[in-house]
Amino acid sequence: MDLIDGMMANHGTLRGSLIFLGALLDRPCGCGWDDLRVIDQDSLARELNGFMDAFKRHEALEAEYVESVLKTRQADRELTETVSTGHRAVEDLARIFGAVASSGDGEHVHRLRTVLERLTDEVETHLAFEERVVFPLLRARLSHAELLELGRRALSH
Repeated sequence: MDLIDGMMANHGTLRGSLIFLGALLDRPCGCGWDDLRVIDQDSLARELNGFMDAFKRHEALEAEYVESVLKTRQADRELTETVSTGHRAVEDLARIFGAVASSGDGEHVHRLRTVLERLTDEVETHLAFEERVVFPLLRARLSHAELLELGRRALSH
């Protein structure tokens, strides 16, 4: 598997984790502050931790294998900064989601859904940017053999 295929698999893991978080919050049974759905706080915390672990792996792979390629030219350094900004935005929203999740008693989950929607939008924007801009650039810059070698090294971590 080449580096980009490995990164795409990681993207799938992140998207799946967010879908599962959404499923834990289920559908509203009220509206706004009156949404009295009761959730399993332990499952929510475990899944959020799983998402954060996957996102940290995502960041580490990009820092080691993607950014090293992009740092070769000024335009690419600006692209690297755009990717890093996306990472910070996702991390900030995930921390907010975790804080909101841990601050309640498992009831009134409207606020959790609201933050999760924003987190999901931010993650999807970030991943889509990489898929539309960064990955095609890497495919243009690196040979198939180089991408395979980087993929082999990345997956051995």
